Amino acid sequence: MVEPAASVLDDGLYQRLADMVSADSPDRGPGHTDLRPAVEQALYHEARLLDDRRYRAWLERFTDDCVYWVPLDPVADPRTKVSYFLDDRRRMTDRIGLLETGWAHAQEPPSRTSRTVSNVEAWPTGDGDTLARCSTVVWEHRKDRLNAFASRNEYVLASLGDGWAIRYKIVRLVDCAGDVRKFSFVL
Repeated sequence: MVEPAASVLDDGLYQRLADMVSADSPDRGPGHTDLRPAVEQALYHEARLLDDRRYRAWLERFTDDCVYWVPLDPVADPRTKVSYFLDDRRRMTDRIGLLETGWAHAQEPPSRTSRTVSNVEAWPTGDGDTLARCSTVVWEHRKDRLNAFASRNEYVLASLGDGWAIRYKIVRLVDCAGDVRKFSFVL
């Protein structure tokens, strides 16, 4: 019998995520210009992988201890607030597996998307990781309808360059508390 992998979702991680989106977090000042080109290339590459629906290649860009979080409240604490998604690697693998089966009825026909990534900033975290922030608009076309999903995204990148890896991705939808149109694709 195969033992399931231990989840990385624990109280310490929840606290780190809550701190990242807290309205009380201090301003880091302008981003480090020497980090920005590599971060931009990583985020543009991620956007292309998602737009091309290359979900397995996208998932390979995440660390084993990764978290993909889409909070319902832009300054939420994941311990006390509901989220659209709060996925560790196992749950991300399940979500992608479902999209690949063709049985995800909300993706029949599949969404066609185009992402615009802008306002990229980056800071070293002191432990070898890089904190990155950007604005993103995901344009989705499905069933003769065009929808826009605007967000401020936060990332913790474990490495940069050709071998870039995402440790955490937080997608804070601009209209998260409003009447958010259903999305069944990866933001």
